[in-house]
Amino acid sequence: MDTDEIDPPRPTAQTANLEAMSVQDLKNYVVSLETEIERTRTMIKQKESNKSGADSLFKMG
Repeated sequence: MDTDEIDPPRPTAQTANLEAMSVQDLKNYVVSLETEIERTRTMIKQKESNKSGADSLFKMG
């Protein structure tokens, strides 16, 4: 097996201590999470597109 085929360890989500946050900190935290969600969705679309391209390239028949 080639080392490129091995997935790197996946990051784990850490929960924030919401009790210790002020209202403004909580609002900022939500914005931060929404930004990360959008970044993740963009990466998913990119990877799906790359996979579709590779699948069509190697499609037989």
